Amino acid sequence: MLERARAIYRQSKKRNDNLWTEWISRPPAALVVMALQPTRVTPNQVTFASLFTFVAAAAVLAGAPSYGGLLGGALLIQLSYVLDCVDGQLARLKQLSSPVGALLDFLVDEFKALLLVAGCAVRLWHQGGPGGPGHDDRWLLAGIGGLVVVGSGVALTTFVRRPEYLQATGAPPIAEATDRGGHAPRDLRPISLVEAAGRFALHYPSWFPLMALLDRVDLFLGVYLGAHTLYLGRTGLGVLQKLGRPLPAPAPPQGPEA
Repeated sequence: MLERARAIYRQSKKRNDNLWTEWISRPPAALVVMALQPTRVTPNQVTFASLFTFVAAAAVLAGAPSYGGLLGGALLIQLSYVLDCVDGQLARLKQLSSPVGALLDFLVDEFKALLLVAGCAVRLWHQGGPGGPGHDDRWLLAGIGGLVVVGSGVALTTFVRRPEYLQATGAPPIAEATDRGGHAPRDLRPISLVEAAGRFALHYPSWFPLMALLDRVDLFLGVYLGAHTLYLGRTGLGVLQKLGRPLPAPAPPQGPEA
């Protein structure tokens, strides 16, 4: 049984996995996949279970502003992410992979991002400002702004992945995220390092636990929304550059032939 779990774990690894996913989340996910493989449970059902678990996590973050509530919410977030690692591998083992399943997974991931911002903002509002206990309306405003930024980024991501956009702009197809077999090559160019830092900031399961242990949800929310804002700005400018160009100047009239 242990060897079977190891085989499932090795098959589930991706080239773009970070250390947290590879060493913390995928090992228990492999055990869950092994348990679910002989059952009638579908990958889509696991995806929905991941979403419902995250709804509970956001509710705990928002409704239990104590330190224990923060740790409980962080544990539920990690459980949700483990289930998120399960659904794709279960689909491959049961030969149930489909485009609509991939779309559902993307949709649920974006729901989670919105729930995370809302849960953290309401929690910080409950805890009050620097002066002590009480409600701090600035965090509600930050949460509303954050939801706008994240929601806009979701819409923009969906737009730039559309085949119509790719065809109109000549952009290369979106790379598949299912390549397995080790880590992606490291690129040490400054812009690549900045992009890597942004991807890490957006991958909240990798560092939200540390922020929870330190009780620094305020720092987490600031960095997380900052990364989303940079993504929105960069991707939006790219769309503006490609689709907002003026019409080319008309060709000069041809003179009469000699």
